Amino acid sequence: MINFNFEGVRVSVPTKWAEVTVEHFIKKEFLSGNAIQLLSVLSGIPAIKLANTTKDLTKHFERAVGFIKAEPLGWRKGSKEEVLLMGVECRAPVNLELETFGQKILFGQALLKSTFHYEAIPEAVAIYLAPQIYPDDWFERIDEVALEVKKLPIRNVWSMADFFLTNTLTLRRGGQII
Repeated sequence: MINFNFEGVRVSVPTKWAEVTVEHFIKKEFLSGNAIQLLSVLSGIPAIKLANTTKDLTKHFERAVGFIKAEPLGWRKGSKEEVLLMGVECRAPVNLELETFGQKILFGQALLKSTFHYEAIPEAVAIYLAPQIYPDDWFERIDEVALEVKKLPIRNVWSMADFFLTNTLTLRRGGQII
């Protein structure tokens, strides 16, 4: 991470894929191709302020986007089938069709309320991993778990998220309702 001050506020910007969180990644601006919007997502500085500042931020942002230029699909590397979430080592399910009715319904709802499918990553991961953290009342704690998922590096959950999203598309193509 690089740290600097912008308009009296301390800003931290990732300098490697391991520092890019799920929260960064799920914003549509992250993959938009618009440099100002990407920098806004990474820094937390509103795009309008970045576009209109007279402060030279070049040295900070050259370092910040260097890792993306060097490894454009870097979020896919380093993914695992297990993730430490809320102090519990959670394992991804092997077959979504074998998971609970509640998980299928909640996952379907998460996808429907998302404007693009990556936006559903925190809820998808939470829905399928929460029962390992809260076996009895997992369905009541999805929001809590999803907030923790957003803090994780995207590399740590990408393979799981990709598995959930890909299998859902396959289930839909097969005519099955989730």
